[in-house]
Amino acid sequence: MIKKLISIKPFGQETLALIRCTAGILIMLHGIKVFDSAGMNGMAGYLGREISLPLPLFMAYLAKGTEFFGGLLFALGFLTRFVSIPLIITMLVAVFGAHHGKISGDAEHAFMYLLIFMAFFFIGSGKWSLDYLIRASGRKSG
Repeated sequence: MIKKLISIKPFGQETLALIRCTAGILIMLHGIKVFDSAGMNGMAGYLGREISLPLPLFMAYLAKGTEFFGGLLFALGFLTRFVSIPLIITMLVAVFGAHHGKISGDAEHAFMYLLIFMAFFFIGSGKWSLDYLIRASGRKSG
């Protein structure tokens, strides 16, 4: 066990899957408000009043829809790099719009999600993902 702890080798694909699934499920739970029209109207009021976003109700549904459906795809590891892009944009708006560029306090969650989604954009979904299974099955049949 000590050898593993002092080794410079990464622990492996299981770690990537655990982080990806956890982040995907948590952001999905954050986006579940997309199914609550009263909550969405409240968020739209905030986006229009505090951040001055145009079409605030549309933007609220876009943000929460991205969090929910993007989080689902992210957790499954399906189209991970593509789905990371709207998730990154959503978190950039959260960090720099809603939280005014702060990365601590209430803004920590949005900033950490931003870092995770950016990392998976560059790293990819890993072996324990639907992306990998689809590519692997394509190589076998072709």
